[in-house]
Amino acid sequence: MSSFIPKKVLGKFMHVTNEPLKRQSGKSLVFFMGAGFCPFCAAERWAIVNALANFGRWEGLTDTTSAGQDEKYLNIPTVSFARAKYTSDYVEFIGRETADRNFEPLQELDEKDYEILDTFNPDQIIPFLLIDGQFMQVGSGYSPQILEGMDHTRVRAELENPVSAVGKAIRSEIDNIAAMVCKSTGGKAGVCNSENVKSLAARI
Repeated sequence: MSSFIPKKVLGKFMHVTNEPLKRQSGKSLVFFMGAGFCPFCAAERWAIVNALANFGRWEGLTDTTSAGQDEKYLNIPTVSFARAKYTSDYVEFIGRETADRNFEPLQELDEKDYEILDTFNPDQIIPFLLIDGQFMQVGSGYSPQILEGMDHTRVRAELENPVSAVGKAIRSEIDNIAAMVCKSTGGKAGVCNSENVKSLAARI
């Protein structure tokens, strides 16, 4: 990484290396670290879940909310990756939730997780999203403030509403993530042929 100068690509994502981080499976790795209390993590999960749904299948996602106190934005509706399972022919997803919404420890990181963090995010700032070892984002792609006061049903309705400002903000982040996954997987999924994602991938 020392000879590579990171540059901004899409949204808040940075292109940090030219070296893909493949797993033994040969799949492209998408690594996320967050915590249940964190409102910025809560916001980013909506985009991650919907983007990766284009490349595989989710099971075990549970609805929850971010902390109800001691954070800038409270009770942001989201899902938890703690018990979730993701299967895909192209992508291996690792989601680590280090604490629950009440700030209690939840999942422990393993040795390979720490190797990733030591390389890309030594300060262990959350939320942290790494796509294929090439693209990373620390923080969320849009503000959790736009989800304050909403429940899960409302957020999902906003996502489906083409004229919703909230939906547009989340969909923009979904498309950014999808474009980078398309870039890292050789554009094998159907979403990679959509005009919007295709034009974003061309900019990377």
